[in-house]
Amino acid sequence: MSDVLFAAQVIFWGLVMFSLIVVIHEAGHFVTARAFGVRVSEFMIGLPGPSIGFKFKGTRFGITPILLGGYAMVAGMEGGKENPNLAQAAAYLYPRGTMRLSEVKEASEQLGFDLEEALDVLHIWGTVKRTKLKDGDHEYAAQETDNYALGEARPLDSPVTFIDSERKQTYRGLSWLKRVVVLVGGVAFNLIFAILVFSSIMLWQGSQQPTTTIESVVEGSPAAIAGIQSGDVIYSINGKEIANWEEFITLMEPMVPGDTVDIGFTHEGTTNHANITLVESDGRAMIGVTAQVVRVPISILDALSASLGFIAMVATAILQLFNPATFNDVISQSASVVGVSFEAQRAASAGFIPFIVLCAALSISIGLMNLLPIPPLDGGKVVIETIEKITRRMIPPRVVNGISVVAMVLLVMLFVFVTNQDINRYILGG
Repeated sequence: MSDVLFAAQVIFWGLVMFSLIVVIHEAGHFVTARAFGVRVSEFMIGLPGPSIGFKFKGTRFGITPILLGGYAMVAGMEGGKENPNLAQAAAYLYPRGTMRLSEVKEASEQLGFDLEEALDVLHIWGTVKRTKLKDGDHEYAAQETDNYALGEARPLDSPVTFIDSERKQTYRGLSWLKRVVVLVGGVAFNLIFAILVFSSIMLWQGSQQPTTTIESVVEGSPAAIAGIQSGDVIYSINGKEIANWEEFITLMEPMVPGDTVDIGFTHEGTTNHANITLVESDGRAMIGVTAQVVRVPISILDALSASLGFIAMVATAILQLFNPATFNDVISQSASVVGVSFEAQRAASAGFIPFIVLCAALSISIGLMNLLPIPPLDGGKVVIETIEKITRRMIPPRVVNGISVVAMVLLVMLFVFVTNQDINRYILGG
């Protein structure tokens, strides 16, 4: 395989994996928002830009040319205090149906407030649609309803009542608890996806358990010299009967190279005993056999328990980032976009199962990282919502923005470090 083709595969599978996980995350925000009656004007695969798609129940679904993740445009997540001029802005636009940006700027001087800013908020709410025209100008249009087409002029009997009804369909109009559910909905979907993948594969493949039947014997090993062959069954060690391979390992564990053990085994139905002197291999005492592995079906509860156990393991690793004693070890074992893309290519080359398992593992990591209590991550937004709920005061946007900038600088520094680590590991071979 040429270097160019390999690089293209690394980039392709990296994009596929990250896009899948981001779309799943955004689907969590979409589903929880819609469950609470919040308007979601767009759900797109790819970054914001020109798109193709279709509209269904008030949401435009589609795909953009920049296939990096995806987004859900949830109404009312603009942050800060609500713009006080929304009712006036709607009252000015709706009877006209549409307005160009140049007209909006002119009207702002007459009205005494920034009409463009207010209409942009209503665009986020899904009350107004802003589009870029071919001549480079922008147009604001009254949103379509069951009775009116997009941009069709219509009267507003009570602009204040109209805005109140629109607010009820936004994130801003939700209670604290419902806001938190929407915020963690993305993380929940990341984890649910991982649980479904891991549990399904475990239920399909079952548990691979070693037995006391010998799969193979190392040539020239003590077991081979003693006459033990593939297919024989070990049933005792030093006169103590064993029922499974775990018991065999437990009895062998305290022994050291040079010890002599009595191995009881059956060969073609005949009972045999052999005194075997253990030798060293990888720092352990061994007789030179491998166990035959069989598939054992597992229950749904066992599969779910194992999946939750893996999530707990990842969560523990993330928490170790905040422990100075373990920080360096965790970072040295972490991977950036570069490392994950290389692993995605390897997994995809191995088949669908390895690839989807890696997707599930990364989904857990990205989901749990989003729960860190720092803006602009989902966990940080939950903290802000909670503080504002308790204090009944809105945190000034400059404070939130300041914390976000500091957090982003630290995250970028960490990203650069891990990326450099991956470049040395995967590209330079260091």
